[in-house]
Amino acid sequence: MISFKVHRMRLFVLLSAALALCMPLRGQDSVADYSKAVRLLNGEGVQLGVALCGGSAFGYAHLGFLQALGEAGVRVDRVSGTSMGAIVGMFYAAGYSPREIVDIIKQERMVKKTNIFRLNFRNDGGLADYGRMRGMMAKYIPYNSFDSLKIPFHCCVADMNHLKPVYVSTGGNLREFVSASASVPRVFAPVMIDSVYYVDGYIFNNLPVEPLIEAGCNVTIGLYIQRDTVMERIDNPSIIASRAFAVNSNLCTMDHVPLCTYGVAMKVGELGKLDFDKIDEFFECGYKAGKEFLEKLCDGEAVREVVD
Repeated sequence: MISFKVHRMRLFVLLSAALALCMPLRGQDSVADYSKAVRLLNGEGVQLGVALCGGSAFGYAHLGFLQALGEAGVRVDRVSGTSMGAIVGMFYAAGYSPREIVDIIKQERMVKKTNIFRLNFRNDGGLADYGRMRGMMAKYIPYNSFDSLKIPFHCCVADMNHLKPVYVSTGGNLREFVSASASVPRVFAPVMIDSVYYVDGYIFNNLPVEPLIEAGCNVTIGLYIQRDTVMERIDNPSIIASRAFAVNSNLCTMDHVPLCTYGVAMKVGELGKLDFDKIDEFFECGYKAGKEFLEKLCDGEAVREVVD
């Protein structure tokens, strides 16, 4: 009787071990699944750069994508950004994790449009000012210098004096250049630095991958937004102006996608660029896009890749 119980116990243990071998832990699967992607993005001799597009609240989706990369163990060597992409990129380059950045934005109540677009009563060419945003930057990144950041960061701004894009990555005036990069003309006043007027970089380049390539990044990821753009009724002047703005923004984005090793479209459905209070939804959109991108790399699928 005792030997039968012992035999049954041994059989149970063997069966359990066999099942464990056939069904590995989910966490172990994740590590194994993404190892190929990590080799492609961080292999020997690889310098990975990530370019973040602008687009107001759309830029919050970048945080979810960067979170997915981090969870997979992917290291970002350089980052560049325009407009909201520059704001996100600056905080990320300063060493804050994507989730920490979300917490900062919520804690500082920057999910409220009234805190972002504060009325500007100065006669300087802008309806709103970035005073509160700059205060938040100073609070969490006290050293107003690109050189103080932990990851090299390139900020795209539009030089209005010489009508050209400028990519800043060294020296001081970090907060001023990042503010300028997000200063939509007429909404925000131009930012003057060393006698030059700068505004939102999207005018020339909404996906600044060029400075990453020039700095030596031989693998680049360009993150841009894809949303439902078909509109049945256009019967309002503000809608027409918004659509015209979107056309220019799209052109200044898509022209640069072919320069990226990987161009990744983050789908945000019907979320709007002024839906700052929906930061969690944007985060999830970016996170999903990041996971899908990593899975495609591992499966060898045709992620949009440019080969010279």
